[in-house]
Amino acid sequence: MASRAKGVERAVPKRLAILLLVFSFVTSARAAEPLAKEMAAVAKIRGLQFLHPVKTKTVARADLPTILRAEMMKSTPYSADDYALILQSLRLVDASVKDPVDKMITLLQGQVLAFYDPLSHTYYSLDTLPDAAKPMGNAELLESSVVLHELTHALKDQHFDVGTKDYALRNDWDASLAYHSLMEGDASLVMMASVIEGMGASFDDMVKNEQMLSMLTTAAAADKTIDEGAPRYFVESLKFPYIDGLKFVITAYRRGGWKAVDAIYANPPRSTREILHPDEYFARAARPVTPRVPFVAEPPVPVPHELTVEHLGEFHWAFLVGNDAAKGWRDDRVTISQDAQCLPTVLVETKWDSADRARAFRDAYATKIPEARVVQNGTTVRAAYGPDAALIERYLP
Repeated sequence: MASRAKGVERAVPKRLAILLLVFSFVTSARAAEPLAKEMAAVAKIRGLQFLHPVKTKTVARADLPTILRAEMMKSTPYSADDYALILQSLRLVDASVKDPVDKMITLLQGQVLAFYDPLSHTYYSLDTLPDAAKPMGNAELLESSVVLHELTHALKDQHFDVGTKDYALRNDWDASLAYHSLMEGDASLVMMASVIEGMGASFDDMVKNEQMLSMLTTAAAADKTIDEGAPRYFVESLKFPYIDGLKFVITAYRRGGWKAVDAIYANPPRSTREILHPDEYFARAARPVTPRVPFVAEPPVPVPHELTVEHLGEFHWAFLVGNDAAKGWRDDRVTISQDAQCLPTVLVETKWDSADRARAFRDAYATKIPEARVVQNGTTVRAAYGPDAALIERYLP
């Protein structure tokens, strides 16, 4: 910290709860209004100028569930019912959970108060604070901080067309989550810079302070404002871009400031593995840019009544089998088919860095989903489960 920072360090824990609520998807309560002052603040921090004003729109909280569902469906290439079936088939959400999409909407509406939509290039503001924010105190700090967060998205959209790129990744869960992590990590770091500098501390010194960053991210991960009844997968997948994305962007900032962060948008992380292991991203980014080649272009056997093909990545496998068993993930292809009764059969194929890493995943996955047949061949692990025994037999002879 800078020479003035001793008093500031003592003040940080008092304001920490406000920061944590911000990190957990809450945005500003102020109505849509001219944002010139906030745009200037973002531009000063990021060293980039807005190319044109940001469109704004105010919506009522009563309309939020409908709006959130519409926003989610824009970025999800299937119906709500199919999305729920896929989540439960993959064991990401327990089969006992009724209406999982509604659970996700409930989780979001309890946190969100504004958002930036890069497809319509519009900043949306709601008219009231969420209940979780009301007891936090210092609403002015909360509001100003999160306006900067959302306007950072608008700034990046104007310069790097993030909406188009994000939409292009909607069929790839892993790459999409990685790209969201870049965007949210960037916006969260801008917000953090504003708060820290507003407290009279040195932002650059704070970014180098491992203890302070660890305290912030660890406490954010344990945020108590989130509905405890929400399925854990929704909570963790929503936190990941803010917490692990922030760590990733901090690594970039330490390498070369905001210009180093900007450079990532031309060659963004391709997987959550690169978010979780930033050094791997920067090693790849230093080489000539090459297109990503899918691990498996087609399933090894014909799949009748294919519902979906998914690319899950290290984050999803770690959620299912634990961080240790997911280390060394290289690629995957997960296919879901349906029989005449619409019951799903899941076919998994994964690639790992070594036979030992493949074996660790094989054993953990077989424990997690005991009804699955799991087969390892060197660095490849295949698994299958579901009612279509004939398909499984063809897939795992």
